[in-house]
Amino acid sequence: MEKSNVFLLSILLMASLFSISHAFQLWGYAIDRVSIRGVVYCSLDGDPSAPPVSNATVYIECPGGSNSTLAQAVTNQVGVFTLVFNPGNTTFVNPNKCDIKVNLPTNSCFIYPPGGVLIASVNELLSIILQNLLIIATYATTPFLSLG
Repeated sequence: MEKSNVFLLSILLMASLFSISHAFQLWGYAIDRVSIRGVVYCSLDGDPSAPPVSNATVYIECPGGSNSTLAQAVTNQVGVFTLVFNPGNTTFVNPNKCDIKVNLPTNSCFIYPPGGVLIASVNELLSIILQNLLIIATYATTPFLSLG
């Protein structure tokens, strides 16, 4: 009986160390949630005077073995979206290596970028706040551009 308790305790200790060592950290803070905000305009060059793209699905992909979608959100009537995810459950290690993508055309934007996708990057860290016992890092995106 005592052997099984020691074994169980060692497994729990290893699991807790694993989650600590793989946490996304900024300035010594272990980040619990990442929030990425941006606006999608109906433009191939990110023109902010273009009409906004509403009801479009925006998603984030980061390298790490597979380019799977880490989070997705839908733009509102003025093209604004917020992607929120737990970085501890993802391949989110370096925000500068991630792509924020939106597929076009949509019902509110009939432009046709090569490949049908506009891409933005994570631009800047806006804030790190403590909210409901979670440390949340909020970023902004660059303008969405066509790669073609």
